[in-house]
Amino acid sequence: MLRNVVKMLTRNLGLKLLALLFAVTMWMAVVNLNDPPITRRFTIAVTAENEEAVTAMNKYYEIEADSANVTFSVLGNRSIVEELSGSDFKATADMSQLIQQEDGNVVPVEITALRHSSQLTISKRTRELKVTLEDLMRQAFMIQPNPQGKPADGYALGSLTVEPNRLWVSGPKTVVSQIDSVKAAIDVSDMSTDISDSVVPVLYDEEGEAVDTTRLSLSLDIVTVKANIVSKKTVPVKVNYSGKPAEGFEVISADTDPKEVTIKGRSEILNSISAVVIPEGVISVKGADEKFEQKVDINQYLPSGVTLENSVEATVTVKIDVEQLERRVFTIPVRNIRVDDLPEKYRLDFNERNAEIEVYGLTDDLDKLTTGALRPVLDVSGLAPGRHVKELQLVLDNKYIVGETVISFTISSENSDGDEPDASLGSDNGEEDSSGQNEDNPGNEPDEDTDTDIDDSQEPDANQRADTDERAAEPDEETGSEEE
Repeated sequence: MLRNVVKMLTRNLGLKLLALLFAVTMWMAVVNLNDPPITRRFTIAVTAENEEAVTAMNKYYEIEADSANVTFSVLGNRSIVEELSGSDFKATADMSQLIQQEDGNVVPVEITALRHSSQLTISKRTRELKVTLEDLMRQAFMIQPNPQGKPADGYALGSLTVEPNRLWVSGPKTVVSQIDSVKAAIDVSDMSTDISDSVVPVLYDEEGEAVDTTRLSLSLDIVTVKANIVSKKTVPVKVNYSGKPAEGFEVISADTDPKEVTIKGRSEILNSISAVVIPEGVISVKGADEKFEQKVDINQYLPSGVTLENSVEATVTVKIDVEQLERRVFTIPVRNIRVDDLPEKYRLDFNERNAEIEVYGLTDDLDKLTTGALRPVLDVSGLAPGRHVKELQLVLDNKYIVGETVISFTISSENSDGDEPDASLGSDNGEEDSSGQNEDNPGNEPDEDTDTDIDDSQEPDANQRADTDERAAEPDEETGSEEE
């Protein structure tokens, strides 16, 4: 049975195919000759025109989502309609025809065909576009450079510039009023040379969150940020002060908080800077009798071309520690005084058995000081034979203050006949008048430490003589008396 069907279908196959082709051709000819009209629907987006009309009203408009697109039907011959697409039509809303109503704002929308317009019929050619209106705001913002990361070790971020540095923003007042700053970021991580980059400025609100710019119009899309990379150096802050504290008080220390700061600039300038110095005229300790603090801006004491790496370090706190000093008097035998620069043919006799040395300092420091640590020195260089009064020299730690300590002594020649030296060769400090009297011995009595009736040839050496007298009359140097 199946074989008979196949045989029937394949019989005269060529004639059958020719007949099918003829039928199709005839059908297409009939269709093309008739070209019946058809209807087709299209959906396209609405395009707004003359937007400046709304801007002139100081308003910002926004198209409502449900009216952003329009749907319409097109009637025309099949041959025309079937070859059309949405791009062959245009929906235009002329914003100059805005109608403000209590229940909403609308703009008429006109739909036009860009091709075969005379052969097409568009249903509901005029539609309405719904818009919302807000107050328009336009404001200019300075674009701030926003460095990201840290330069390489030993380097710091110098100047930053943005070109152009002003951005105009326009849009709804509710959005523009949220903008607090505009920043342009540049990455300076591990950089040791100057860099430049083109970046998109970002708008931020007061909380540092990025502001959505969808509804905003910006005058700039791209800006250029340039970063200058300089050297840096950490140096101490030193304080100089003027004046003297109240009597009996002394400046113990003058420090700053922070004690050091980091400065930046060209390396050739930084190499010549060892410290940031606050000059004397800024801090005065005159009459001070207690510790005090004072704020100082050190920016003004930086050389030209040098700035602080951290601007918060600009104001430092100067701390002046002023404390009352205690007075102690140490009594030492004259044999413990070292005599310097006495000529070989001269000898020196002290006119006193002991020397009173006045020292000021803190109680704890004075308690640690012994007479053995004083080691006074008498420099007699350039002095001629005669009676003299001169200040002793002591070298102590700077935490002590030594009062003026003078000693009376006589220089004589080994060839002297034992007579009293001439008054004209007396004290270089003016302690002795022209009659040979001095303040220590105002009368005509001989000094208790000087045996003027002993012949020079029988007198021992000056230092040996002083040692002999004082061993009998004075205590050991380590137990010398101390006087408050």
